[in-house]
Amino acid sequence: MRKKDSLGDQTTALFSSIANCDTKTGFLIDFQAREYRTYRVMKFWQVTQLQDYLQRDPERAIPIESNTVDTGERKTFFGHPAKHLVTTNRRAPDKSSGGGEEVLDGWYIDHEGQDTDCAPDYVHSEPYYAVGTTLVTYPDVAQFHHTGPLTTGLAVKLTYTSKLSPAKDGSPGRTMTDERTVEELSDSPLSPSLFDAPPGFHENPQLLRGHSSSRQ
Repeated sequence: MRKKDSLGDQTTALFSSIANCDTKTGFLIDFQAREYRTYRVMKFWQVTQLQDYLQRDPERAIPIESNTVDTGERKTFFGHPAKHLVTTNRRAPDKSSGGGEEVLDGWYIDHEGQDTDCAPDYVHSEPYYAVGTTLVTYPDVAQFHHTGPLTTGLAVKLTYTSKLSPAKDGSPGRTMTDERTVEELSDSPLSPSLFDAPPGFHENPQLLRGHSSSRQ
């Protein structure tokens, strides 16, 4: 079971996504509207399926040079030893993009990560999933050339920086930074009622159709 609460600028959840990894189904819940809808958990392509897709449409393959460096620094977070890993992804300019670079600077512990999509085990050993990139968007597919260790585990502290070069259409380049910190970590069991749709809420099939967890 997986649950993710989105708080916005409030102290209580505005909406939640709940996934049942056994049934591959979930709920999206809007607490203000007191509505929910059901959805199917997204499917992950096997690497062979990605390869088949790129064989049919080779122009969709976008090379990404990726490297992860273990700085050798160590700290302790929540009683767990953490490694300091820095990953750099680069996309060269091409006919549809000015290219860019992104850096993920994080501290990782050996602990289950933040998975709200019921990801199968194989995604943790494939750079396409384990590293990931926002430099490539569907229907294009990132073709990773990765060196160094994979960033597996839970990132308890992560700074993400993206530098995009000016686009082919003349749009200016831009730099974006996102910082994430785990403030509390608990392995205590949770009440099963947390993963049910709240009583008294009614179903709305059109609710939160733009939510990322609604991908089929």
